Amino acid sequence: MAALMGLVGLWGCSGNDLEGPQSGQMPISFAGNMQKETAVSRADKGLEEMLDSKTFKAWGYKNMTVSGNDYTDYQAVMSGYNVIYEANSASVSNTCNWEYVNESAGQYIKYWDFSAAAYRFFAYALGNGTPTAVSEDISDPSKAVFSSSVSTSSDATIDAAPYFSELWFSNDKQADYGQVVTLRFVKPFARVRFLFKFADNLRIGRESLHFIRFYPNPTTEESHPVIPTAGSVVVDYPLRGTATQAAWKTIAASGISQFDIDWYEAPAPVTLPAGVPADALPTTWPNTPEKWYNVLPAPNQGSYNVEVQVMSGEIKTATVPAEFMSWKPGYQYTYVFKIMEQGGVAIDVIQVAVNDWNRVMTFDHEVYNW
Repeated sequence: MAALMGLVGLWGCSGNDLEGPQSGQMPISFAGNMQKETAVSRADKGLEEMLDSKTFKAWGYKNMTVSGNDYTDYQAVMSGYNVIYEANSASVSNTCNWEYVNESAGQYIKYWDFSAAAYRFFAYALGNGTPTAVSEDISDPSKAVFSSSVSTSSDATIDAAPYFSELWFSNDKQADYGQVVTLRFVKPFARVRFLFKFADNLRIGRESLHFIRFYPNPTTEESHPVIPTAGSVVVDYPLRGTATQAAWKTIAASGISQFDIDWYEAPAPVTLPAGVPADALPTTWPNTPEKWYNVLPAPNQGSYNVEVQVMSGEIKTATVPAEFMSWKPGYQYTYVFKIMEQGGVAIDVIQVAVNDWNRVMTFDHEVYNW
């Protein structure tokens, strides 16, 4: 699965978190614009266009003191506020159609506090269909912990999985306080796929490749590693301290031992124009069926092997180092392998990031080309 960055943006409009308006204060409000990435052309899409419920649940905290990079003394600004999309509903607390004031009991207008040392915002949104529940745990004073059981067994289970946002953190009172707050949401999955290409002037078809498999190398800690396809995803949002990013963890309940890459088919017969020599056939075939594998995030894996049986019947093996085997939530990864003249296999790994979970964006951009 190409590197899928299924992210949706939410923009906050500024204010100070007191519960009554005062001179010069502006309320915190939300919008549902798609975050644009540099060097990538994307149409704007809002979270409201992705969700059946058009609702997300938001938390906001401010740290009042700081020593070096250690932010402490936090206070809740929003504690699980329900934020609901209402078209054409702009108001004092809602400049972009996302309303939270009075959407649930105890939800009041909030304003920016410029005396705060730092602000943190995070949220989640339930998926579509029969949405999967999210467990909330804020009993640890150092972090908020959200978890959900997820599975890649079908598109329906993926659609039902929640979106989790990244942690928005800022201590920049000049650039960020009172300005747009961007919450980036991703699905708790990664996707991978595998492509093959042939060395220059190597004229063999894909039908010459057999029994292709891609699997994790056994380690001393785990003799039979499992590629996770179902289990729990846990997201930790730090409330104080030096951490300024959410931490993701996967607890695998089941998985597969290897990817059996069996979708390479012989190309359809090609009729060449008159006068074009037979050796003008391409070395890569267009419109080859692509198969994507949905997996749970796995940021700390060992190396993987790819095995291919080539024309001679010999099994060729190549190793993908562990540094290229980190699957982050919301990303797609494409691994490209080159078939050499004598039947050898070289690795030409490409990782790309794609905004894919929204079922609309298909542009991708290269993250790493090895």
